[in-house]
Amino acid sequence: MENAADIVERYVAMWNEPDTDARRLAVVALWQPEGLHLARRHNCVGYAAIEDRVTRSWQTSVAPGENIFRHAGNIDAHHNVVRFNWHMVRKASGKIAAIGQEMLVLGEDGRIRADYQFNDPDPA
Repeated sequence: MENAADIVERYVAMWNEPDTDARRLAVVALWQPEGLHLARRHNCVGYAAIEDRVTRSWQTSVAPGENIFRHAGNIDAHHNVVRFNWHMVRKASGKIAAIGQEMLVLGEDGRIRADYQFNDPDPA
């Protein structure tokens, strides 16, 4: 398996990426062609759907300039699974506005086969 910390760094950076082409390239580099991104309100299959999901998140959460995503530093990996927590942080105050956990199931090629996202409904 590729270094789990590197996968997580690239994954989180993708959600903060302002450049459309760079986001698209990040999706292709991170996921397998028929990879999944699954969350309570999202069921994305393949590059186009995942890119659309990431772009919509960026437009609402990051583009206005108020927030940034960060991983919480608790990266855990074994076999072909990587899990970690993330925070959406208010830039001005550093206050955590949202938290969640990702569980990434990697394929033989080291790219994401399935991404399970769990959001905490109350970050306080």
